[in-house]
Amino acid sequence: MPKRPPAGPHRPLDLADPRRPAGARRPLGLADVRHQAGARRPLGPLDRRHQAGPRRPLGLAGVLPAVVAAVLVSGCAVADAGQPAGPAPTAAARTLRTPDTLLGLPRSGAPLPAGLPRFRLNELAREATPATSTVERTYGRGRNGPETIIVSAVSGRITDPQATLARLLKPYRIPKVRTVEFGRFGGEARCGRGRTADEGHLTACAWADPEIAGVVVFLTATKQPDRKEDFLTVRDELEQPTG
Repeated sequence: MPKRPPAGPHRPLDLADPRRPAGARRPLGLADVRHQAGARRPLGPLDRRHQAGPRRPLGLAGVLPAVVAAVLVSGCAVADAGQPAGPAPTAAARTLRTPDTLLGLPRSGAPLPAGLPRFRLNELAREATPATSTVERTYGRGRNGPETIIVSAVSGRITDPQATLARLLKPYRIPKVRTVEFGRFGGEARCGRGRTADEGHLTACAWADPEIAGVVVFLTATKQPDRKEDFLTVRDELEQPTG
């Protein structure tokens, strides 16, 4: 029989793995890799900047638009701040005058129809605080004339034009009052038709604004047409800007 070659020196087995010799290196597992790598240190601000890479500086093309926009905005703000706001427009100061004629009718001293209700001058003067001028006048061609016009007005500080306007029309028996055009001096105006105690016809138009309040009464024996244009003419004749 052939002789077996002599066996080499015997290598002891690894006790953890009998199939592997004691000197053999076993492959690393996931647990070994984690153990060798050690605990992972959290990233700090410097690490994040390093990982993100260096920031690229802005070029001239990126800087100029921002600078120009800032200059334009600041320039507009300075320009606006340097322009003072203009004063609010105010109505010209006005006073009352007594014209020689109204709608072609002269001043009249004839007595008014009996029982005609009206807002007397002393009552009207209390509507302004204080009264700076007043008007109370009758225009017509005598007692038997076709028409008589009565005007009463006061200038001063009218604290409540709406309430004053309502009081001016209250003495007259007017079933329905309408708001009408107030004319070039502003405020508010109302007109209405009624009857007198002797069965005559009347149209009363009152107006009021923060400076002047008044009433115009048109008296006729017959029914009247619309008097809104006549009212505007009378108001323009009575009120005059001062200065």
